[in-house]
Amino acid sequence: CNMDKISNGLNMPRRAIKHGFRAKYVLVDSWFSSKEFILTTRHLAQESMHVICGIRKDKRNYVYEEKVLNAKQLLKTLQKDGKEKRCRKRNTRYFEVVVTYESIGEVKLYFCRFPYQKEWRLFLSSDTTLSFLSMMEIYSVRWTIEVFFKEVKQQLKLGTCQSRDFDAQIAHVTTCYLLYIFLAYFRRVNDYESLGGVCQVIKDELVEKNLAERLWNLFEE
Repeated sequence: CNMDKISNGLNMPRRAIKHGFRAKYVLVDSWFSSKEFILTTRHLAQESMHVICGIRKDKRNYVYEEKVLNAKQLLKTLQKDGKEKRCRKRNTRYFEVVVTYESIGEVKLYFCRFPYQKEWRLFLSSDTTLSFLSMMEIYSVRWTIEVFFKEVKQQLKLGTCQSRDFDAQIAHVTTCYLLYIFLAYFRRVNDYESLGGVCQVIKDELVEKNLAERLWNLFEE
């Protein structure tokens, strides 16, 4: 309760690394897109983890073609230079540009305008090799968090425990999470289990592909 969200958020990948987990990308929304978070995450695990995040179009500055510009100024410059691209697969207009971000180094920024939206959204990736489509498909993985909270609140009544006992509240949350894990596993196995004598490796690949496609559709919706 006494810790700010950035420090608390950084403790999560530290704990994951300590317990042997490794990730290629750390995905966060704009609440955690501070320089401190990006820089610290990049230094974890021998700089093997990249950050992909939503980012606000605020006063922070980037260096582009030897000019110091904030996000809004950079967007106007890109529009003026006529560097807009279009992703036909996702029906999205976008700009992508490699800039220098103070104290972090080179990052890639993606300005994108989704269908039926007037505002340009801004995303950042510390991996400058990612195309716009690859970045969006990776970033959409974090949408599983939103789906999880929606389902666990609606279906399993998370947060409805009226007990005033702290241990009872912890037990309520823990029970909801464990039940969700069992149900999610059961659903995945039964919805996507291949029939016949297909070997286990092919089955696992099909499960991952179908699940990824399903999550992408949820993200688009």
